[in-house]
Amino acid sequence: MTTALAIVGFLAKQFFGEGAKHLGQLFWPAVFRSRRRTLGTRGQRRYASAVNANHNSHALGFLANTKVTVSDVYVPVQHEVDGRREDVYRSIRTRTRTVVLGAAGAGKSMLLKNSMVKWAADPAAFERIPVFVELFRHDRGERNIRDLVADAFARSGLEKPERFLDRALADGVLSILCDGFDETVTDRRAEVARDLKQFAEKWPACQIIVTCRDAVYDHELRPQFDHEVRLTDFDDAAIRRFLKLWFTSKQPGRDARYEVEQMMGGLRASPSVMRLARTPLLLTMIASLHDADPGLGPVLPSSRTEFYDTAVWHLLRRDSELGRARGLATYKAGHKLMALRSIAVRAQGAMAPGTDRRAVPEAELIATITQVLARFNLEATHAGAMLDEIVDRSGLLVRVDENNLLYEFPHLTLQEYLAAMELADDPERLLALYGESPDRWREAVKLWCGGARRDCTPVVRKIFGGDGRDKLLALECLAEARQIDARLADEVLGHFEPPPDDDPLVPAALGAVAADPGPRGKALLGRLMGAARQRRAFAIHALAASRLRSAVETLSDLAVWVPAARTALRATGELAIPVLAERAAAGSLDAIDDIAAVGTASAGSALAELLWDESDVAVRAAWRLAALVNSPDVEDELAHVEVGNPPGERYDWVWAPFDPGGRGNLTKVMGRIGYLIDDRVAARMPADIGRVDPRLAMPIGVRGASRQYDYTALAGLDLEIVRAARSLGLPVGDRWGNGEALQEIHKRDPAESRRLAQALFTRAGVGRGYRNLLDTLPTAVLVELATRLCAAGFDAGENQWQTSGEDLRNPFVLEPVANAALAVLLGFPYLVGAVRATGTAFGWWPWGAAWFGWGTLVMVAGFLLGFLLVWILESAGRDILFSFLPTIACLILSLPGVVTLSVVTLAEWIGWPLFLSGALVMTAVTTGLFREKATRLHAITNPFRELRRLDERVVRIRSTVISRRGVGG
Repeated sequence: MTTALAIVGFLAKQFFGEGAKHLGQLFWPAVFRSRRRTLGTRGQRRYASAVNANHNSHALGFLANTKVTVSDVYVPVQHEVDGRREDVYRSIRTRTRTVVLGAAGAGKSMLLKNSMVKWAADPAAFERIPVFVELFRHDRGERNIRDLVADAFARSGLEKPERFLDRALADGVLSILCDGFDETVTDRRAEVARDLKQFAEKWPACQIIVTCRDAVYDHELRPQFDHEVRLTDFDDAAIRRFLKLWFTSKQPGRDARYEVEQMMGGLRASPSVMRLARTPLLLTMIASLHDADPGLGPVLPSSRTEFYDTAVWHLLRRDSELGRARGLATYKAGHKLMALRSIAVRAQGAMAPGTDRRAVPEAELIATITQVLARFNLEATHAGAMLDEIVDRSGLLVRVDENNLLYEFPHLTLQEYLAAMELADDPERLLALYGESPDRWREAVKLWCGGARRDCTPVVRKIFGGDGRDKLLALECLAEARQIDARLADEVLGHFEPPPDDDPLVPAALGAVAADPGPRGKALLGRLMGAARQRRAFAIHALAASRLRSAVETLSDLAVWVPAARTALRATGELAIPVLAERAAAGSLDAIDDIAAVGTASAGSALAELLWDESDVAVRAAWRLAALVNSPDVEDELAHVEVGNPPGERYDWVWAPFDPGGRGNLTKVMGRIGYLIDDRVAARMPADIGRVDPRLAMPIGVRGASRQYDYTALAGLDLEIVRAARSLGLPVGDRWGNGEALQEIHKRDPAESRRLAQALFTRAGVGRGYRNLLDTLPTAVLVELATRLCAAGFDAGENQWQTSGEDLRNPFVLEPVANAALAVLLGFPYLVGAVRATGTAFGWWPWGAAWFGWGTLVMVAGFLLGFLLVWILESAGRDILFSFLPTIACLILSLPGVVTLSVVTLAEWIGWPLFLSGALVMTAVTTGLFREKATRLHAITNPFRELRRLDERVVRIRSTVISRRGVGG
């Protein structure tokens, strides 16, 4: 026996041991492979936290020790398509390969950083994981794009990113945001371009975005990157929005309208300064310097170079100007400025022809500062201390790599300005450097023309003798130059009147020259006005770029019959509002559209004044405001519009969730807008309306659809939905409805689900007007609404909308209490009656004839047995119809005997007065509990609650460049 047990144990050990070993060989590698595939939940949380820390706090290099929170001050940017400003984010999200172009300081880097921050706030809302790659790091050592991606993850706290990187790249999980193609070394830019294109070919499923200055980019990344998006400057609405966010972020909760109006007034008073403010970087510098030293506020600079000069001197002397301890600043500001200029020339690549860099090693900085110190008879031992003071007290140099002791200027534009000023007395060297590297020195040449206190004629003449890009640079220099020969200026202008090609930079440069108050500017302005009246497109756009009042008046006159002039007039922003408001009041619907295109708070106020009659003008103004109120600035302005008790009907309930008291001006304005678009909903909505604010589109559109739709038309499974589901590989079953199928299709193909939802609205009989309004809602909201329409009893009225914002919880306690009360009210009397029927039948507790007791008892028994049988059959998934009907019949037949016997018995126990009063009380309590339960459940299942939740989630994704997986192009 012992031997047999030993043999069995040995065999079991061999069998199960080898089996366990084999399973382990299969199982554990699979586990580790799966761990390498993705970042993992814990890793994503850690990465999101690092992304928020690294990218949401943005240092202002031009103000030492000053940072801003990206999410507090970021203003969405736009791009221009056929003369119209459009959402840049959607254009980028629809493609997997994009080059984002823009001028220096146009907001290219912040565009990517804001997307990183948006992702970190809610990673679950996105299908990709973004990674921010700085391309200038490609210059440091032999590293390719994949190495830079891994390095970016590692700097964000992820250990050994190579464990999951290749799998994530292959699966298309990553959105790779490559910043600063123009900041790579000129000699290596072709190598970086080749590396980017090879990387894009190797990992086709990933989204890759590259930013670059437009003046530098020569389509090196084509054909792999064939989608190019050019950022436009800030318009008036964006400037207002930024200033409000900026001043509010400094003192949360304060009303910043006074500061905003003060700054906007100063900017409008000087068109040249307004042009500066249209660049996000320069606007940030203007606002931050105003905040740091309000004395700068009333006297705004008149040119870029004057502004940079003011800013740099302020940063170098701010400790003494602000009355801080003398020990903080040891060295003279002038000496530090000389050192910075020399460093800037070196960083631009002037010391090593054919190369250029952003980062400069500490040893080279010390050597450069030592040379400057020698000019002022100071010991070389001061070089290290001066470098530390520049870094720590002014912020005009920043450490970018502690290990390798590398430094750089906080923004390339500052480096270019300082380099230009270092070469102020050496134009021959400037021209030589420009000849070696035109892309790198282009901005520096323009800044030199504006900052050098000497005749710019030789430099501009030499540049004008070059190719087309050189000639454009010469024209741009005219707008900057302090001194230049009039004949050369006329020759340059003559070359561009008209321009030899359609380069959009030419009208902007002509407008900048025309804005000059001197004789040359006035003469050019007159010629441009004449050409504009002859419908010359370049002149029309140049007039808009000048931002002059006289130019705006000319464009207004032309806008009635020249489409290009109307487009240009819109581009002048708030300057055009007074003229357009007069035309709108006279009945021009086009003028209303143009005011809306300006998009500022002032535009919203002008449109609000047109709402209070029943004309077509009022309806068009309502539609335009319905879209404009998406802007927080417009909403805030409408809240302060004095409307009193205006005439006309209103839907004040529309704004009830956001103004419970209903007494604010905004409630009246939004109520009037709601009434007008609902009353005239059958009229054609403007085709270019864009996104109607969901706080209007939902209550008006959903309420209207719920009143018009025919549920019976949606009862059967739609054949188009079936075909779409099957084409996506979805197993459409007999028990599926249109709503379930539509939700599954939405997970696979959102665009197709949107088309099918729109088709369901049509099939259900929803009118065209409400369908058009609903079409402005996001796809997720539209699909959810279509799903709910497919269910019987859909109801979405004014009451539901007004309570959609209430914070309600499920009736977890109320529900069992209500059920218990119902059991006491109905179940206890039924039990008493059944027991008394049994006593009557068997004679131990008789009431009436025995046959009465037997008859009641048989029906009760039949009901109880039938109930048990129905429960068993339903649990087994069997048909219960033939058992259910007899069970209900027994219950109904038992009720006369049970009710009679229970009433008699209870009255005998407690007496008729107490019985009747108790029954009434229990009935009232139970009815009240169930009514409260029904009210609570009705509020919780309020369709508007879920629709609003979906819209808020979509909004978080909208202002990012991160695409869904599977997008084309």
